[in-house]
Amino acid sequence: MTEPLQILHLEDDPDYAELVKSLLHQQGIKAGVALVTSREQFEAALANGKFDVILADYLIPAYNGIEALRYVKQTGSETPFLLVSGTIGEQAAIESLKAGATDYVLKHWPERLIPAIRRAVQEAQEREQRRRIETELIRREKYFRALTENALDVLTVLNPEGLFLYNSPSIQRVLGYDPKELLSRNAFSLVHPDDLPRVWQGFEEGLKDSERTVTLEFRIQHRDGSWRYLEAVGQNRLADLEIAAVVVNSRDVTDRKHAEDNLRESE
Repeated sequence: MTEPLQILHLEDDPDYAELVKSLLHQQGIKAGVALVTSREQFEAALANGKFDVILADYLIPAYNGIEALRYVKQTGSETPFLLVSGTIGEQAAIESLKAGATDYVLKHWPERLIPAIRRAVQEAQEREQRRRIETELIRREKYFRALTENALDVLTVLNPEGLFLYNSPSIQRVLGYDPKELLSRNAFSLVHPDDLPRVWQGFEEGLKDSERTVTLEFRIQHRDGSWRYLEAVGQNRLADLEIAAVVVNSRDVTDRKHAEDNLRESE
């Protein structure tokens, strides 16, 4: 739990407000407490400050904790909200939780207050952490997609048996296949029969030695039935728990091969 905490306390009983500060101090929690006693002060404080947790008396003159809670939710705030009351019936407690209260605490059980504050703040911080992680994952996914969609090379991920786990979108431009139609298909079924023994041997050597980078040139079948030459560089990343696969980068070198063949013929 990050300290010092910023607490907004809606309370018209000064003795209980002081008790809350005393309890925080006794538990070694550093906190700044903004005490408000009316609707106007409460709404002004929310508009002008950022708080880690809100404590609200269930009933004060001309205002109550449920109305305060509804106002907080209307603003879109996700600040933990603890309803505090001297007497709160079961139905009122259920109503408060349905309205979005994090928890409720009875004033005559002050020992419950600090644990409830700790729990509410901790849960809020964990939600924020998950949100940041999810946002970062989405950002990375978009970044990766932008790279792979516009790359000239084909990025391929294979399992140890040679089954396709992933192909970058550029494979459609190079070989005519939609990446989805190749999922779980064996990559070696597309390799030219004359090149297959050499390609399979290179793949097996890569599986045995994760430090080795294997470079191969071979023919592979285009979706239209023709044969294209690929230059592929593969690396065994099976030991990497986040990848656990063989990663291959391939480039279409058909035009270069044809040019080399024509040059040899002319010579």
